[in-house]
Formats: sequence, C-alpha cells, structure tokens
Amino acid sequence: MIHGIISRRYASALWMYAQKNGQEDRVFAEVRLLNKGFTKYEALKRVLSNRFLSQNKKIDIITMVAGKEVSNVFKNFIRLLFANNREEYLRTICLSFETIYLRERKILKASIVTAIPIDKDTEQHSIEKLEKLSGHAVQLNTAVNPAILGGCVITLDTWRLDASVATKLKRIKESLLETAINF
Repeated sequence: MIHGIISRRYASALWMYAQKNGQEDRVFAEVRLLNKGFTKYEALKRVLSNRFLSQNKKIDIITMVAGKEVSNVFKNFIRLLFANNREEYLRTICLSFETIYLRERKILKASIVTAIPIDKDTEQHSIEKLEKLSGHAVQLNTAVNPAILGGCVITLDTWRLDASVATKLKRIKESLLETAINF
C-alpha cells in the first residue's frame, strides 16, 4: 500500500517537474526506455539493491538504460530518488509516470495479439479504427502468440475483445460437452 502511494507521489512530482520545464514528452520517452530495460534486463533490478555499487555508478547505469543523452530533468529526478533512498521504487514510479502521462495526454493503451505478425498498414488501420471507436488517441502494442491459432485478441484500456480461433474452438467444445451432458 505505502509502496504505491510513494510511487504515485514521486511520479506526480516528476510529471509536474517535467511540465514546468516543458520536457514531458522527452521524459516520457526516457521513462519508457527505462521501463523496457526493467522488463528486458532482470539484472537491472539487482543493480538498484547492490550495496557494492556506488550511488554514482547506479545512477550512470540507470541513465544509460534510459537513453544516450537523457534530459537534465530526468537526471535530477534520479539523483533526488537516490538522495532520498527511494531507488527501490524506481520501477513503480516509472509505471505510474507512464499512467499519468497517458491520462493527461488523453491517450489510451491498446494491444493486439495475433497468431502471426501484422504489417504496418494493418497496424495503422487498427489504430485508426480504435481511435474512432474510443474518441481518444491510441498507443498500440502488438504481440504474436501462435497459441491463439488465428484471429486476434484486442485490448483497449479496460475493454477486451477475444476473437481468437482458440477461444472459439474452446466455446464450441464447451457447448458440445454441455449438450452431451444434457442429452
């Protein structure tokens, strides 16, 4: 509980600091790179808790993951976290900052999972359809999961449409089993 409160407060402070300096978009890009780094590199989490690494070395590693030349806003914020011994909250602060940025910019997160990769034209067409449906800008992530066999699974904010072949087959199987039981 406290972890979430602290993270949201620091994320809000970063948002206001970035706004004050006109760096919201740049800081958002840096935060996204860092989030991807946390996802891609499991060792990054261990870097923050490593007592043998100096604070400056940890800050260098964090800023390196966030981009080649990070903004002063981002660097100052990272230094503030370390000065206040809040580096353990960095991952959730970044996630909270992304949420704040998307909410303030009225951007909805969406994802499309398909059995095979979709091309850029299909991706762009999907974004346009989802934006028309929602009335908001859409940030789309695509993923491939061969287990769905075909079709797609679309998620837009809290709305989900599962039009996958695997789900349709599962429903048919359940219907047949129910019919057999009742027969």
